[in-house]
Amino acid sequence: MSKAGLKLMLPAEVAQEIARVAASTQRSTAFITLRALVAAPKDAVAEAGDTSFSLSLDDDDPATTLTKIKAVAGKRPLDQAVAGAWAQTRSRFAKWLEKESAARQAEDASDLDAALAEAQAPGTSADRLAVLAGSEYPRVRALVAAHVGTPPTALASLAKDREPYVRDAVENRRLKG
Repeated sequence: MSKAGLKLMLPAEVAQEIARVAASTQRSTAFITLRALVAAPKDAVAEAGDTSFSLSLDDDDPATTLTKIKAVAGKRPLDQAVAGAWAQTRSRFAKWLEKESAARQAEDASDLDAALAEAQAPGTSADRLAVLAGSEYPRVRALVAAHVGTPPTALASLAKDREPYVRDAVENRRLKG
């Protein structure tokens, strides 16, 4: 749950990038901003912008996060300190996002591999095949459609699948059957 915090005036590009990093990493904008301020040189400043931007907290943030942001900015105007810190650290955040994306893709690949193996395995239960029939992966759904243990209700659903080759797998099974 997001809680309102500080309002800043930042360049539009900076505000958008901080918001994107926060959303992509499932962190608050205050958390991302604090990390940028801590990582940047202590004298980093840049022109404030004309875009209103809220630093919001979420349930994972300590209650002192906004106070820490102000303390790290020191005597620099907060808007200028954040804009300057972001200019100095944006490449680090871009690398972090790349690593996060690669990790998610690796997880997705592992999930896909496991689902493909289950959809082809002769011993996969009818209940599990029914679950796999709802997979986000069309290749998994096609294998489920071809599996001899797939229950009729799952086959009926797969016969209406949005992917033609999944529907074709159901039809091929009927023709062989």
